[in-house]
Amino acid sequence: MQFSINAGDLSEMVLESNFPENYFDINTTISSRTTKISQSFGEGVFEEIFFEGMHIAYGDMRFKQHTKLFFESNYETVEMHFDLCGTTFTDISGGQTYTFSDNRHNLIYVPGIKGQIQFAKENVRILEINLMPSLFKKYIEDEEAFEQFMKMVHNQSPALLGKHNLPIPPAMMHIIKGILDCPKIGLFKRMYLEAKVIELLLMQLEQFSTHDCKDFCSLKKADIDKMHHAKEIILKQLYNPCSLIDLARQIGTNEFTLKKGFKEVFGTTVFGMVSDIRMEEAKALLLSGEKNVTEISELIGYKHPAHFNTAFKKKFGITPGKFLK
Repeated sequence: MQFSINAGDLSEMVLESNFPENYFDINTTISSRTTKISQSFGEGVFEEIFFEGMHIAYGDMRFKQHTKLFFESNYETVEMHFDLCGTTFTDISGGQTYTFSDNRHNLIYVPGIKGQIQFAKENVRILEINLMPSLFKKYIEDEEAFEQFMKMVHNQSPALLGKHNLPIPPAMMHIIKGILDCPKIGLFKRMYLEAKVIELLLMQLEQFSTHDCKDFCSLKKADIDKMHHAKEIILKQLYNPCSLIDLARQIGTNEFTLKKGFKEVFGTTVFGMVSDIRMEEAKALLLSGEKNVTEISELIGYKHPAHFNTAFKKKFGITPGKFLK
C-alpha cells in the first residue's frame, strides 16, 4: 500500500510513502519516519507514525505561492482529518470536492483515489489519522446516526461523514496536542497514541451525532470573519477580558450573534476559550517549575487561588498542587 504526491508529473515527485508491515501485523512494534520537503513552491516537514491499523500523519508546510499538487493512493482507509491551520481545496477524480479551512475537522472514507489538492500562499498544518476500515467499523457498525456513511463504505464510494466540516473544540485540540507532543517511547508510546486516537474518534463521532444544521451552519462569510476578529481581541486581552456586549460592539455585531457565531466557528463559548487558554498556560507554568501555585494564579488573572484551583481541576481532573507534585 502506498500514496504519492507530485507537482505536475511523476518526474516532479514531492512525497512517496509505502505503508510498513506493522500497519497490518498485530505482533510488530510501532515505527515512525520524518520526511523533509524543500521545493520551489514551499518547504516543510511530513511526520508519520505506524502501528496496527493506524497511520498518524502530520504535515507542516509553508507555501510561497498558490500551489496545486496531484495525489494518488491505492489503499482503503477511513481518515480522521483535522485542518489546524490554512485552507485546502481537494478535487477527487470522479467529481467529488471538499474544502477545509482553519480549525475544522471531518471523517473521510477513501477506497483508493487520485485527484488534486490546492493550497493558498500561507502556512498549512494538517493532521490525518488513517484507520483500517475493519478497525473503524467495530466502533460504529450498528450506530443508526452513521448508517448512510457506512453504506458508502460498504459500497466503496468516497464519502464524508458530516455534511459540514465542524469546528475543533479546545478539548479536542488538547488531545491533538497530546498526540503531536507524545514524549513516550516503544510500547508505552503505542499504548498512549492508540488511547488518544480512540478518544479523539469518540469526540468526533459525538460531535457529528449531535450536530443540528438548522441551528448552526448559518453564518455568512462576513460573520465568520467577525468571529475570527473577536478571537484576536480575546487573545490580546486574555487577562483583562471585556464583556460580551463590548466585544460584540467592537466587531460590529450584537451579543446574540456573537454567542451563537463564536460557538459555531470555534466549538466553544467566548469565556470557555478564555478559560481553556488560561489553563493551558497555567499547566505549562507548573511544568516549568519556575513559579508556585499562588504566583501562577495571580499571573493568569485569578484574584483568589481557590477559584484557580477549581477551574484547573475542572479542566484537568486534578488540583494544581497535586499536579505540581
